[in-house]
Amino acid sequence: MGNISAHQVIVYHDETKDAQGRNFKGHVLLFVPVNLSVTNITPLFGKTVENYSPQRMLFTKLIECRQEFACYGKLHFSELSGQTWKKYDFAYRNTIEIMVDALRHKSPSLFPFPLKCKIAAIFYEKGADWKIYGGDTRKEQILRHDETLLRILLKGAAHYLYDDENTIEVTGLITDGNPAHRQFNEDRVLWRLTHDDQFGRKPLRDYVNFSPSLYINHLPSNHNEYEYDSEEYLNANFLQIADLLLGSIIRAGYKGITPRKLLPKIGEQCVKKDIIAQPIKEMLDKKSRGSGFLHSSHYKAFTISKVDFTKGGVNFTELNSIQIQDQESLQMPLDFHEEMT
Repeated sequence: MGNISAHQVIVYHDETKDAQGRNFKGHVLLFVPVNLSVTNITPLFGKTVENYSPQRMLFTKLIECRQEFACYGKLHFSELSGQTWKKYDFAYRNTIEIMVDALRHKSPSLFPFPLKCKIAAIFYEKGADWKIYGGDTRKEQILRHDETLLRILLKGAAHYLYDDENTIEVTGLITDGNPAHRQFNEDRVLWRLTHDDQFGRKPLRDYVNFSPSLYINHLPSNHNEYEYDSEEYLNANFLQIADLLLGSIIRAGYKGITPRKLLPKIGEQCVKKDIIAQPIKEMLDKKSRGSGFLHSSHYKAFTISKVDFTKGGVNFTELNSIQIQDQESLQMPLDFHEEMT
């Protein structure tokens, strides 16, 4: 007895070229179910099925937050500035709180049903041996290297964050604009995963599927460039959320924050980024509970990883914010170990 969830998701992608001034780059993937079908089986009621759209429910909540705090500009973590807390800053903080609730797989406080969104991030040092990825120019080699890490993150996150009772079908991959001198190559990022067995790597697991119509949509994230009721407007907002989550993860982990119990009042002097990122830190630090984390509403809602390239090979570690700050790590539980070419 239990429940089985079928997730049809759009994956929103953003990246950073510089994590808090360190020699790191990183990718983030935000998994948002467009359609979620939950089948519950109980001795008393038998089989019941619930169908709903977490994407639409989440978008409605985010727009309400914008309207409440008159926040009509872009929500980008890097654009937070100044030390004076303003009404606009509540929109950032509340958006993070909404997303932390949207990542729960049970017992949400802001939504009638669990939205079961998920997030995955991977960080890696600049300056790897780009030549092994092919390409005639340094720019092309670097971009192919980034495409490889993005592909590994997508596969590893899908394998770890979902399972036989929580299946995933990726129906869209939307990224914030163009990454470099060209767009991402769909074959290198997406379709090579469907032929991994031909390259000597483990194939996609049975509970992970890519829609035949899947493609990479390179979309500028400024929502004000689009009509309010358009899909572009909706997707641009979610790209900003991916950026905001990535910035909060970096702040909570690599920079570190000083938590506080109460939110500042308008006009109060404070460290804005610490306050806005605090709910993310609290969520990430749940992993420090050990086996107790298995019972958390955020179990398998996120994964944060770091990859190191050494002469001995490639080493993946999974991190929470405490471990990132202490420069400690645990062995990566994800299926990230695959050839890098």
